[in-house]
Amino acid sequence: DLRPYDFCVVGGGIVGLSVARELKRRQPHAAIAIVEKESQVGQHQSKWNSGVIHQGIYYKPGSQRAEFCRKGQAMMYEFLKEHRIPFKKCGKLIVAVKEEEIENLNALYEKAQMNGCENKQ
Repeated sequence: DLRPYDFCVVGGGIVGLSVARELKRRQPHAAIAIVEKESQVGQHQSKWNSGVIHQGIYYKPGSQRAEFCRKGQAMMYEFLKEHRIPFKKCGKLIVAVKEEEIENLNALYEKAQMNGCENKQ
């Protein structure tokens, strides 16, 4: 019995499963097939993900990467709360260990401000 699908997502990693989830969210009655070459999903990069939710500190202010980080972070925290998945916002500590690194540290602080990063000190 071959069932027709509305969508076929190739790859069962972070991106593929995210795409499939968003398709299902937007079209709840759609039939979605996920094609994965491994015996389980999330066996490559997804498996080695460190679990860090980036703020976009290092990206050029106003860039798509900075914007995607900020929006993605908000979406991730919303998802975690919605699904009652425990998480901890522990922050990130960036330090200058040499006098000549202070200028770069100040520049990172400015980027963080322009990118809308939270809890900058």
